[in-house]
Amino acid sequence: MVRKNNALLAAGFGTTHLDALEKSIVPVEQDLAAAFPGWGFARAFTSPTVRRRLGERGVAVESADAALARLAEEGVERCVVQPTLVIPGEEYDRLREAVEHMEGRMRIALGEPLLRREADWPELARVLRREYPIAEDTALVAVGHGAGRRSNGLYQAMAEGLARQEGPVLRLATVEGTPSFADVVSELEKLPMRRALLVPLMLAAGDHVKNDMAGPGPESLRSLLEAAGFAVDCALRGLGELPQIRAMYVRRALTAGEGLA
Repeated sequence: MVRKNNALLAAGFGTTHLDALEKSIVPVEQDLAAAFPGWGFARAFTSPTVRRRLGERGVAVESADAALARLAEEGVERCVVQPTLVIPGEEYDRLREAVEHMEGRMRIALGEPLLRREADWPELARVLRREYPIAEDTALVAVGHGAGRRSNGLYQAMAEGLARQEGPVLRLATVEGTPSFADVVSELEKLPMRRALLVPLMLAAGDHVKNDMAGPGPESLRSLLEAAGFAVDCALRGLGELPQIRAMYVRRALTAGEGLA
């Protein structure tokens, strides 16, 4: 039970893959908690399906609304809610509604997700290229989730921005949006290289990463590229496993916390 006047709530979509939870989400939460010494800490997942399926395995995780209500009941007076989301899509909108609902019961601030502004894209490109060095004959393809009109617009703009960054070829694909897998395969076929390294642009390497990106099924990005004549390697590390990405989340939380000082 939190018995402090200040608390940090880390809130993300979540994952049903316990290995991805431990490897990707927990390290982000640990770094966030370490950045707020003396503060209470809580976790929330926005996906009801994820919470239900984890609960069936004995892993209880609250919704953002429930976590904030509990913190208020426990006497928390100041709270930073830091999303562990990648982009400001529908899940971020739900978090903002939960935060707005608590205004008046505590002083509360909502941090930004990982990639909200165009200024974030060059840093993302640097991190990915540093973590995944590639040869000149290889394209680096970051695979995001993608969903909803708003999210697709952001992913499309991000894809164009990443493609303009200097350095080895870096492209973006999405599982459920634009640019689609077919879009990226078509684009890569126009380039001279015939090798690709696929990496997650998702916090945790769960189902979308293991199956849609790297799986053996005919519709996975790996299979589509191999069918097009590419030699494909896959990295199964969620963004939360990358120290520089975790540092970006910490900076966003600290910025949010400045508003409560």
